[in-house]
Amino acid sequence: MPAQRGVALLVVMLILALMMVVAASISSRFQSSLLRSRNVVNMEQAKWYAIGSEALVAKVLNQDIKDSPTRTYLSQYWARENQVFPIGDSTLTGGIRDAQACFNLNAFATTDTTKLAYVTSVFKSLLGVVGVEDSQAEQVAASVADWVDSNDEMSSGYGAEDAWYQSLKVPYLAANQSMADVSELRTVRGVSSKVYRKLLPYVCTIPTTELAVNINTVKTGQAALLSALLLGKLSLQSAQELLAARPTDGWEDLVTFKSESAITSAMSGLSSDEKTAFSGAIVIKSSYFEARMKIELDDLQLAFTTLFKRQGSNKVVAIRRQFGGLE
Repeated sequence: MPAQRGVALLVVMLILALMMVVAASISSRFQSSLLRSRNVVNMEQAKWYAIGSEALVAKVLNQDIKDSPTRTYLSQYWARENQVFPIGDSTLTGGIRDAQACFNLNAFATTDTTKLAYVTSVFKSLLGVVGVEDSQAEQVAASVADWVDSNDEMSSGYGAEDAWYQSLKVPYLAANQSMADVSELRTVRGVSSKVYRKLLPYVCTIPTTELAVNINTVKTGQAALLSALLLGKLSLQSAQELLAARPTDGWEDLVTFKSESAITSAMSGLSSDEKTAFSGAIVIKSSYFEARMKIELDDLQLAFTTLFKRQGSNKVVAIRRQFGGLE
């Protein structure tokens, strides 16, 4: 009998231990499932907060455009940096930047040979100002042109099309269409991580083949872009000084801007075609704006970027949205 009671007690203990293991497993699975569900709900909530915040951005842009329909400049409300907005149980931070205060890489897709020649010269000049050697600048410029054009023929011996990209260890094809995001630049022949980092503050991708840089919203730290637009005829230091002395509300018109002594002097060194191209590449009114925002909800952080376009009615609408990708 004592032996039987001992066996029975052992069986009971084994069953109890098994039940504890099963209970612990069920509890662990339940907690994981609960956490997963919570993350899914938070992610969806953050996405809708992000999409809803676009209405706030649009309202700000629309008001500034209404107040100044013919000029876009950095003292407007939209240009305030690092704004913070509490939204319910989350926080929205970020800001808006003028998507035309940069070199549009898609300008290489223009079919106008005269414009393409100027765009190429400006880009090579920009590469030179930021410290890229001439031979590499030639290769990068030609390769970007090949990446966004609609054919598979190399524009020059420095460029690259499908054959070159397919020869890589991890092969891929040239896009042969406009870039949707600046990050595509990293896949182009000759664009190393070092070159990419140097170019990042000055380049952008908007859905147009026009090169139209707003000289009222180019920041002093982007003076290399203004120097490049004048093909190096305006020194980097002179460009910095000119932008630093810019009127608070920007230049009233392009005539006033071009009457600046530094610009007049630099333009005197350009050819007739280059002067025309430069005049066509500068504007004081922007049509594209980019909002870079971050939603913080509990332990979740969601970054997103929205591109807005000014319509003919002077109302802005969101035309492109991307989640993630902010640094």
